[in-house]
Amino acid sequence: MVKLISSFIFLILLFLGCDSTEPIIEDTSGEVTINNSTNGFSFSKGKAISFPNSENISPDILILAHLDQQGTVLGVFFSTDSIRPAFHLVKEFSDVDSAKTFFYNLAEVPDSNYEDLAIPVKINQIWAVKTTESKYGKIVILNTNAYEYSPSPGFRGYYAEAKFKWKYQPNGSRYF
Repeated sequence: MVKLISSFIFLILLFLGCDSTEPIIEDTSGEVTINNSTNGFSFSKGKAISFPNSENISPDILILAHLDQQGTVLGVFFSTDSIRPAFHLVKEFSDVDSAKTFFYNLAEVPDSNYEDLAIPVKINQIWAVKTTESKYGKIVILNTNAYEYSPSPGFRGYYAEAKFKWKYQPNGSRYF
């Protein structure tokens, strides 16, 4: 009889404990390419998102072309939609295999010394990112591309693109 009552109480607690109002995050890691002409990146959505968008979702990462004072393209950099400390360069490598190995083994990101911009962004860098919701993600840069173009006479445009692997910690901790 005691086993039956104990089992019944366990089942009730199990069903009551499963009701959560937290959003279900399906993707907590992946690979994405973002560019400055169409999108940014949201860790909580796990994908590139248009910005601005009808849902008023602020991306955690926006990308822009990095220019010198003469307007020469130097590369790319990351920003947010509002100036806030969001980026921390964790480490930089000379080869992709070392960068990926470090990224996969990085179990904890720093809790301080985040900057408003990730500049310059280069291949084989590992960045920690503090999201708009004060949660954490990490990325490893796989490729960047930036150039000037002239869509019409007398107008200069700048294209910026980055491809990266990412991992998100939706529970708010710095541990992966």
